[in-house]
Amino acid sequence: MDRNIFQFIWKYSGRQQVLLALLTIASFPVLYASLELPKIIVNQALSDPQPERTILGVAMGPVTYLLVLCCGFLALVLANGAFKMRINTFKGVVGERQVRRLRFMLLDRMLRFPLPHFSKVSQGELISTVAAETEPLAGFIGDAFAQPLYQGGTMLTILLFLFIQQPTIGLVSIALIPVQAYIIPKLQIKVKMLGKDRVRKVRQLSERIGESVENIREVRVNGTIRYVLADFSRYLGSIYWIRLEIYKRKYFVKFLNNFINQITPFFLFSIGGYLVLQGDLTIGALVAALSAFKDLTAPWKELLDYYQNMIDAQIKYEQISDQFSPPFLFDWAAPTPATPPDLKAPLRLEAVTWANEYGDRMLHRLSLEVPPGALVGIAGTNALALRRLAEVLVRLSPPTSGRIVIGDQPLDAIPLELLGRRMAYASPEPRMFAGSMMQNITYGLRHRPPPDDPETMTPARRREIEEAEASGNSVDSMDGIWTDFAMVGATDWASMRPWFMQCLAATGGEAAVYQRGLREVFDPDDYPFVAQPLLRARHWLRDAIAERGLDTLLARFERDRFNPYASLAENMLFGLPDGRRLTVARMVADPTIRALMEAHGLWDTAVRIGRRFAMRVVGVYRDSADGDVMIMRYPHIDDALFEELVEAVTRLKRRGERPQRLHQEPDTLLFATMFLMIVPKRDGMDFAPPPERETIMTIRRRLLSDMPQELRGKVAIFDPDLYHPRLNVMDNLLFGRITTEDPRSITQLRSLVDEALERTDARAFVLILVTLGEVGIGGSLLPISVRQRLQLVRGLTKKPDIFVIYQALNSYDPDERLRIFLRMKELLPAMTLIVLEERIADHPAFDALYDLEDGRLVPRGQRRADMDEDTMPGETEDTDEPALRLLSRSSVFSDLPEAMLRRLLAASEWRTVSAGDFIYRSGEQSEFVFVLADGEAELVRLMPDNQPPLHIAYIKPPEVMGDVELLAGVRRFSTMRARTDLRLLRLDGATILRLLPSVPDLPMRVIQQIGKRLTSEAPPT
Repeated sequence: MDRNIFQFIWKYSGRQQVLLALLTIASFPVLYASLELPKIIVNQALSDPQPERTILGVAMGPVTYLLVLCCGFLALVLANGAFKMRINTFKGVVGERQVRRLRFMLLDRMLRFPLPHFSKVSQGELISTVAAETEPLAGFIGDAFAQPLYQGGTMLTILLFLFIQQPTIGLVSIALIPVQAYIIPKLQIKVKMLGKDRVRKVRQLSERIGESVENIREVRVNGTIRYVLADFSRYLGSIYWIRLEIYKRKYFVKFLNNFINQITPFFLFSIGGYLVLQGDLTIGALVAALSAFKDLTAPWKELLDYYQNMIDAQIKYEQISDQFSPPFLFDWAAPTPATPPDLKAPLRLEAVTWANEYGDRMLHRLSLEVPPGALVGIAGTNALALRRLAEVLVRLSPPTSGRIVIGDQPLDAIPLELLGRRMAYASPEPRMFAGSMMQNITYGLRHRPPPDDPETMTPARRREIEEAEASGNSVDSMDGIWTDFAMVGATDWASMRPWFMQCLAATGGEAAVYQRGLREVFDPDDYPFVAQPLLRARHWLRDAIAERGLDTLLARFERDRFNPYASLAENMLFGLPDGRRLTVARMVADPTIRALMEAHGLWDTAVRIGRRFAMRVVGVYRDSADGDVMIMRYPHIDDALFEELVEAVTRLKRRGERPQRLHQEPDTLLFATMFLMIVPKRDGMDFAPPPERETIMTIRRRLLSDMPQELRGKVAIFDPDLYHPRLNVMDNLLFGRITTEDPRSITQLRSLVDEALERTDARAFVLILVTLGEVGIGGSLLPISVRQRLQLVRGLTKKPDIFVIYQALNSYDPDERLRIFLRMKELLPAMTLIVLEERIADHPAFDALYDLEDGRLVPRGQRRADMDEDTMPGETEDTDEPALRLLSRSSVFSDLPEAMLRRLLAASEWRTVSAGDFIYRSGEQSEFVFVLADGEAELVRLMPDNQPPLHIAYIKPPEVMGDVELLAGVRRFSTMRARTDLRLLRLDGATILRLLPSVPDLPMRVIQQIGKRLTSEAPPT
């Protein structure tokens, strides 16, 4: 990326800059004529009128001559203004196009940042740079060449005019310009450096704001709002003082510049007046000179401003260029005819090494060959090294040395498009994009830009393409479907449905998604392709229930029959409110519904019964912890409504007898609402006596025969041939209410529902319905277990040739993870599946199993010593090397700088412990920390009366022991003994405590290790 802004401008807009220059030069004759013409008007038409003058051979009188000159002057003013308007508009177009190009380039480079670089820059800083810091460059890019040419040319034209009038006047006019040209830029440099500091502080503030937003939970939980606000205040104060200093210097420069500009008219009046009195200068020439000088100050001021803007733009552009030019920027290769169509080839690691920025090697000369279609497991207790290996395999992080080859193609030479289509990756922190689950699942298929048809292309789309090309942006449209169905052998969403179902079943999420889908509520107008198969299933289910004699288990919605298993609101409307303009909780507030109830004598009874029902609900659930039970029984009562209900009942109890006469209007509406929420068979038939039921049916018949205009569109009527938008999928399929609580009968009905969906091919649409739900920002609306399954489905959906999975299912138990991996391989037998986990049990399904030890791959069953031939020459000469590798593998000390690790080793020594002996016992002093190198230890609790110790956890290499007591500053409260013969490294506790201020996250690493230890699996027998 060019670091000089002029190189960038000329490279991408040189032709436009030349056109701007030509247009600018063409305006100078018009400008000169507009300066000359006022002098002619004063000297000839006014000061020396003649009976007759000629213009272009046409004779005219004094008045006509004056009017023609004035009209000519007006025409020149218009022409000059037209030139300025055209030049400025063209400059704006050029500037905005190049800023659009620059932003596109920055976003492209951001997508190619190496992953470690994202830990050094914040989202807020990148967003601020791309969106805000590039904005001022638009004006300068348009002015880069045209502005000095136009303003300099204007200034020279005016000076030429002044020298022609009188050389002395010309010299007076330019006398102070060199002074300004020297002093003003010197003062402006400091202002620009302050501006650079301001930009840096604003970036830091953006970073702090972004960090606070990401960690808002921690801020609130720890109550550190005052601390965070103080931090913000510090940055805002720094920005304030910088801006204040900028204002002081800026306005001093302006004061000085204005003062110098005002001195020149003093000399013009004095010297020019003297020349007029001496007869060496005409009054018209002096007036024209004064007018010209007035015009001269504007371009001179613009040139000084241009110099300011040039320095500012260069500084900003250099900062942007440096920020978006990190080392090891990925460069995506474009597809060529030699590019293979897929990645069905052996994957080889050839002496791959990866080291962090401190030079510590996480991976050391790894060599591995994975045949196509193999299932390979790699286990390692060093989570960081395991992550780096996974990222190296999928080209998220480049190796420090060595290379990865697929077939005969180096991984870094394979085009990104091919990698995106044929390789998948899943990590323990799945990332979701804002949108629906389906959009996230099919994200890996977005490789086919929607084509543009020239014959049907709109003028707006043509302009969009032209501007995108002029700005070097992508011309692909975002209005169509990007999903490349051909990647999975489909042509549209319908034909892709079976494959989606298979992927969902392979990841084991089908049952949970299906059960959730039965509870979904959706509008059939939004998804008619889902509603139609569900209606077919409803009709099949209705006939099946009748054929099997199960009608008594279901109370269907029938127009002429009261349904005691439905709410009184559903019975009255024979439907449900639409949920937007009318809700069950606010039905009685609708004047039309209230008028109907009052006209049929139901209102007072509704208030009386509703009051009694409200008192019962509040009495049962007010102090109950079974809030979920209440929500299930009364789904229309939310927390706010329940609080209103509690307050109304409390007021009732305070008022005493005859409360019906003391109701406030809100309480009256609340009790009438509770009446409509009553389900007779659930809440008691005494809450819906026969007269009230008959009145409700009377109101229903009136509504069905002639729905009032005010309610049309607000009520969704139950119709056996239409999907209801306010009932969930299960209720829509049954089209009624279940009349029994017998578990066997309910199971029988649900089995029939499952069969109905299978027979009508509607089950898949229930699953798809769930995937249409929003996932929230970053998937925040979904639990981690669901997000982890979704990313596996996303990877499987595109039928990858290579799938790398790094602890992507760590929220599931090991057996479930293994079952999912095996189902994935069964679904795609030709897919190469590489699984990286902390622990992987031996299983015959794996074609190969490796352990990542000391940054090296050791085949399962082969001892680490057998791999020593891979040691670099001279490496064994360093006696600290084995201990250094051991510390770098441990989760507590991994990723520390090598210099710090060597300080730990300076006070360390190797120890061996025989099987059954104790490493340390509870009650002893906490003086040392131990790192297990070989063998297996056991964390136990000593029991009284010589009882066998109580097992707590197993310890395996390279875990750390004794660290928590040392950090806590207490005696040993745990006991550690050797389960097998073992070798361990003993570290001095005092040295660790001295290093603690330099490693503030060390206690958190210890806590994480303890958490993993207490959930560890039993060792192999």
